[in-house]
Amino acid sequence: MTNEMQDYLPPNPPPPPPGEPVGASYSPWSFDPQWGPPTWPSTPQRPSGSSGLRRTALAVFAIACVGAGGGTAWALTTTSASNPSSGSTVLPGNSNGTGNIPSFVSPNPSTGSISAATVAKIDSALVDITADEAAGNGEVAGTGMIISSNGLVLTNNHVIDDTINIHAQIDGTGTNYTVKVIGYDAKDDVALVQLQGVSNLPTVPIGNSSNVTVGDGITVLGNALGKGGTPAQVSGTVTGIGAQITASDDSGDNETLTGMLQVSAAIEPGDSGGAEVNSSGQVIGMTTAGQTSGNPGQETGSTTGFAIPINKAMSIISEIRAGSGTNIHIGNAALLGVAVSVDQPGLDGSTPNCATSEATTGAWVSEVTGNPAAGAGVTVCGRITSIGGTTIANNNDLHNAMESFQVGQSVSLTWMDASAVSHSATVTLGQAGFPD
Repeated sequence: MTNEMQDYLPPNPPPPPPGEPVGASYSPWSFDPQWGPPTWPSTPQRPSGSSGLRRTALAVFAIACVGAGGGTAWALTTTSASNPSSGSTVLPGNSNGTGNIPSFVSPNPSTGSISAATVAKIDSALVDITADEAAGNGEVAGTGMIISSNGLVLTNNHVIDDTINIHAQIDGTGTNYTVKVIGYDAKDDVALVQLQGVSNLPTVPIGNSSNVTVGDGITVLGNALGKGGTPAQVSGTVTGIGAQITASDDSGDNETLTGMLQVSAAIEPGDSGGAEVNSSGQVIGMTTAGQTSGNPGQETGSTTGFAIPINKAMSIISEIRAGSGTNIHIGNAALLGVAVSVDQPGLDGSTPNCATSEATTGAWVSEVTGNPAAGAGVTVCGRITSIGGTTIANNNDLHNAMESFQVGQSVSLTWMDASAVSHSATVTLGQAGFPD
């Protein structure tokens, strides 16, 4: 994600999926305590975790996020569904107090809710995640699932990307633990983080998402509306398997998530990274995206959401733990030292004003924030045209290319200055203070 991202709905959104209102959009979420969601008509309240209390909810799918931190809004552009692969991924080990990942178990798919005791047990292995947006514009919040007794936590990448000062509370209460980012897969929106200074923790019961069928009942647990405390819960139903969503934001970034579980449930901001649990009390998916409809500030609620199947999420976690994989990034993001814009800087009256720039192609440079770009001579109102051998046409290209690089890696960089003169250099990427 880039620092230029902001929440938005396109002026002319595409047709919604069948049964959904015109103007629908989908987004991964977090909650921004500084701005907060707009006030909407009330919706049914949802009970809070094992306490049995009821938690007041604003309209579902409030998108409350500042800049790129932890869950910038995405607008749905396409959806489709297909049959998922019949194969499943089985990870070795079990939760035995040594920090091993628990193995998959095969549930018996059926509809129905889970008991309060089962909810309480799962709640004890969920965490509320909070962080500061790296650009300093606000706070974000989401959910995570403890998957090893020594404190490894599975969550969405969008919950922690471009954030600093990440912390978590187990079951939303008690000690506020410092969180270290182990690694992430931005393309598939999966991240692995570590609670610091913990041991002998309970872990979530991992199910087998290959056994999920349309019509299965689910229970969604998460940090709804970023309120903290014992995770909120809501019941729902699996309505689709193998869904694909392509999402974009106003920075020009986009990404496609495939093989998703589609659900009908009142999922809310802050639930991202939380558990979707089958009737046997096993996690079969990780809440990732949901729907809003209407114009900004006048959105109405819906009950369509999407979850990453737990088999896929755990397979990616295995790659992160091994330190390798096609889309795997270990630790914080690699740093080039520039901020880039969707459009020519200054068109909206902001600075710098690049109206006289003669650069004709590439990602617009709106700010040079430090090395290695500054040392190489990159200047504002120029345009980056390639990096690491990849042609760059816009900021989305640069963002995608940077996700594949590691801190300390040397890459070729080509840019065009404001006079349309091309320059090239080999730069060694620095380390950002946050994951991307």
